[in-house]
Amino acid sequence: MSISIPHRFGVAARILGVTSTLWLGGCASTPATAPDLALSDAALAHAQAAGANEWAPAQMRSAREKLDGARAADKVRDYERAIRLAQESAVDARLAEAKTGAAKAGKAQQTVNDDARALRSEMDRKQPQ
Repeated sequence: MSISIPHRFGVAARILGVTSTLWLGGCASTPATAPDLALSDAALAHAQAAGANEWAPAQMRSAREKLDGARAADKVRDYERAIRLAQESAVDARLAEAKTGAAKAGKAQQTVNDDARALRSEMDRKQPQ
């Protein structure tokens, strides 16, 4: 699946918007964990759609475990821990997505190199001597 550059900027803009809203709303008496949990859910879904379960399973597992911990902390009203774990989960998911992109790019580069080597070999074989 190929994601266009404008789409990636759109996702980044949405994340920035949610983050700035959370920053400005941080003065509330009871921390609102829902935006952080939603952001983490979205980051995990985006990474999963990019193929991170295959290419970065450790980071995806860490992201899921932290999100589960955030939900558990939210249920017992440990809001600071819930927010911290949700934010860490989102970071882990973004790392998994970045590692996935790097791995896919490396694989594509290897394919290009192999194709170029095969082409050179074919050209050398067909040259008159």
